[in-house]
Amino acid sequence: MNIVKGVADLLRKSTPSSPAAASGGGAGGGGAGGGGGGDGSPSADKLAAAPSPRVRFSDSGEEGVLNTLWQKYENAIDKAEKKKSLQVFVLHFIQAFKDWEPHHIDLSVDWESASNDTVLGCSGGHPSEVILILVQEITQLTSFVTEIGSSCPESSANLSEQSTDLGLSTEVLTVLECFTIVTRSVHNCRVFSYYGGVQKVTALLKAAVVKLKTLTSLLAADEQLSNKTVENMRMMQKILVYIVTIISNFMDLEPAATRISRVVSTTVHTPPNKYLATVTPNTTRRYVPDRNWQQKAIVSVMEAGGVNWLVELLRVIRRLNLKEQWTDLSLHFITLYALRSTISENTRAQNHFRSIGGLEVLLDGLGLPSSKFSVSKQSFVPSDERSDILQLQILSLEILREAVFGNVNNLQFLCENGRIHKFANSICWPAFMFQEFNQQKFLDPQVPNWKIDRQSTGTSATLESFPSPVDILDTTEWNEYSVKLSMALCSFLLPPNEIRYCPGATVVTQISLSISLAYWEQCVRWIIKILSTVFPCIKACASDTELPNHIMILANSLQNYMLCTFRKVLISAPVLLKSFREEGLWDLIFSEKFFYFGSSEECIHHIVGDTQSDHLIDAAESTGSKSNLADVNVLQSEAISFLEFAATLNENTNNLPECSALLNALEYCTNGPGLVGAILKSFHVILQLATEQTLASFKSLDVLARVLKVACLQAQELRKLNCRDDLSGNGSQPENVLMPSLDERIKNTRRCVELAFHLFKEYVTISDHGRTLVLHNANCIGCLFDLFQEENLRKHVLEQVLALYRLPPLSSQDHAAKLQLCAKYLETFTRAKEKEKDFAELSIDLLVNMREIILIDRVYYQNLFRNGECFLHVVSLLNGTFDEAVGEQLVLNVLQTLTELLAENDESKATFRMLVGVGYQTLQSLLLDFCKWLPSRKLLDALLGMLVDGTFEIDEKTTIKNEDVIILFLNVLQKHFASALWACGLTAIAQGVHYK
Repeated sequence: MNIVKGVADLLRKSTPSSPAAASGGGAGGGGAGGGGGGDGSPSADKLAAAPSPRVRFSDSGEEGVLNTLWQKYENAIDKAEKKKSLQVFVLHFIQAFKDWEPHHIDLSVDWESASNDTVLGCSGGHPSEVILILVQEITQLTSFVTEIGSSCPESSANLSEQSTDLGLSTEVLTVLECFTIVTRSVHNCRVFSYYGGVQKVTALLKAAVVKLKTLTSLLAADEQLSNKTVENMRMMQKILVYIVTIISNFMDLEPAATRISRVVSTTVHTPPNKYLATVTPNTTRRYVPDRNWQQKAIVSVMEAGGVNWLVELLRVIRRLNLKEQWTDLSLHFITLYALRSTISENTRAQNHFRSIGGLEVLLDGLGLPSSKFSVSKQSFVPSDERSDILQLQILSLEILREAVFGNVNNLQFLCENGRIHKFANSICWPAFMFQEFNQQKFLDPQVPNWKIDRQSTGTSATLESFPSPVDILDTTEWNEYSVKLSMALCSFLLPPNEIRYCPGATVVTQISLSISLAYWEQCVRWIIKILSTVFPCIKACASDTELPNHIMILANSLQNYMLCTFRKVLISAPVLLKSFREEGLWDLIFSEKFFYFGSSEECIHHIVGDTQSDHLIDAAESTGSKSNLADVNVLQSEAISFLEFAATLNENTNNLPECSALLNALEYCTNGPGLVGAILKSFHVILQLATEQTLASFKSLDVLARVLKVACLQAQELRKLNCRDDLSGNGSQPENVLMPSLDERIKNTRRCVELAFHLFKEYVTISDHGRTLVLHNANCIGCLFDLFQEENLRKHVLEQVLALYRLPPLSSQDHAAKLQLCAKYLETFTRAKEKEKDFAELSIDLLVNMREIILIDRVYYQNLFRNGECFLHVVSLLNGTFDEAVGEQLVLNVLQTLTELLAENDESKATFRMLVGVGYQTLQSLLLDFCKWLPSRKLLDALLGMLVDGTFEIDEKTTIKNEDVIILFLNVLQKHFASALWACGLTAIAQGVHYK
């Protein structure tokens, strides 16, 4: 298999010529115990040319014993004796070095040595002659397996019968186990490569895979296989575990503890604990002084065709799984790890991997491993095996990431031909399988006393009491799986060490990566498409607004980790904001499928804290400050924070899409005051940090009118809550039942109204044309006067209204807008009279401000108010019953306001006369009915001021400017003929006024 020879030419450096093809045992000989082509003893020339330094067994301890056994082997003449001696040596070798941790051999260090290029002791490697003989043994095993596999009988029955003769001896397996120890050392790996070990072990891998594939093909012809055939399939998988381990050790420089994280012990055919301990010793990392060695090792494996046969092995394993046949999970694990070594950070290896169908194989490996896991199959899967299956899915996802990371062409492959939906369905099958199982159990009438305990934090006892396709996962196990799955998906965008849960308040630094911007853009689009496929499916599992617990955990994990990852990507590459928008990320985040199924602080604590992993942090404290508002969960806070961050990027010159998404969310969630408040706060931040862009976006989106509308809805809710509060205070509700939550909701709702109005004030203050835009926006004007009903905002609303009146009317549109403003102002009198308990006080405030408005431009606003039928609204205020003190103040303010409206304006006086009659008869009747008590001197002064269109001063001659008031004044005065005011009033008219 030299198909990949050209792949790594640039990576390969010149190496000394290998004697692998030379005559004798090194190339084709059988070596000792095998009947090979040579005498089995290494030649002096071969040993002299092997990579230095040469290693010799020491003369003491276990190595001394091994040295003696090796000398006995070399001195043996008879083949049978030589074979037996080698087997004894190999068994002692495994026993002596099963926990061996090699050290780097540095000749500059004062090692014990026999000569300048010879090292005594096996601290860093083993004798070259031992490795050479072991390589020859691999050749013998390959020939044996190949001959059996190539003897193809004419019928499947004969093949099944012949397969029973696969007698893989214990002696050969111990040689392979011995090599899993040898290949832990870089020095040994160099010697192994020099003697052609890579080609030989790859040939053995090919023969074993072909044989397993041939045995698998029997399943199609004969479903009832003989026990011997099944046993041979299992034995072949066992030998493949050793072979792939050797290849993995040869290439892999990662910490050994990460290769196989746990011992898989589902069947008796699984390699024992001592074997896995041999494969994965407790060492942190093999020290490699020449970092190019790994690349050389990978190149040699690729050139030998090892990658091709590892991929083919995965295909065979997948086929066995689909046919519900037993597979060695440790073989699956170690094969995936070996592939990771070949493709990690190697673009050419990634391309080759794609060309041989590796991506498709890994993608298939993400899905349901076998139909026995389906709900329709009433088979039992032990919890250990279930856990291993989930780990395999995560590992396949991680290796798929290695195969595409930084490679645009490979990622494009995953985007084509429906693979996005296939990927999305594959990563979610465990969650949906458990959900399907829960539904079946819930609906199955044959299952007695079935109950789903949503409050359970562990494995439910009721679930354990019935046979099921799977054991129900406990919360901790499922949390760990969900976090690992989320991090693996995020790792397609960022290196794994950069992925962690980081709340919005956490400072995130820019990431420097050597990958292309084109890859990042394509990956962002790909992941958003996947999420857009996954979350609608998750939403479909919801009952009303509640998700099943295990799906909620998975959704929360995906949501939070993806938001943190997207934030980091945007920090490092702000140009990708365009891709976020085009793929509809904002629509997804703030949709019912994502935003409104958020996570509580407790759930985030489980997701982040319970994993107890170094790369995760406990976010309970960091998210607590963000989730202290009512009905605002952690996810929603993070989503709002992320959108706020995107809207305020320095590179974002047009944040209209972000403001639009935030505004839509605000309008959608008006029933949650805490969430409304959080969004309004975010708007404040955006306006402060990106003022110019935000002002333009606000104008285009009509944000002020829509925000004020939300404030009005919150104000209505506040009035309802206050009514409920009054009822509870009167004993209509049980004590201490609703009060705490009701008080909190009232507080938050009031805070929402205040935040919305503050945003309005901030906008019109910052914007040069903000108030002009408000003046021309009928919806804004209407909402402002609706908010006037809120007592705590009344003063502030009037301030903003007065500011609008102070704007100069520069056009006909301005004039029309101010006329509408005046009409709305006057309507407030009627609305206040209908709805407000403190109507009189509110009317007095309105009248005072109305006089202030007129003083801005007397004639202009007299005419505007007159056209808005102000006289009818003002005079109507006197219809009602009030206590004496408030009533007198209202009458005085009505008369003073009428004075300002009529002063020096004949047209207004004529209009008013037409409304109330000559001599203001209607006003007279209202005053006489209203003033059932004796009129005060202040009332007479107000009438006198109305008489002279201003303030009446008795010491100065004042001209009568409103003749209709004379009759009104005298009739009011006549009512109190016997009082002192009668004489005072007559004196005032006689001395202080004269006709104009």
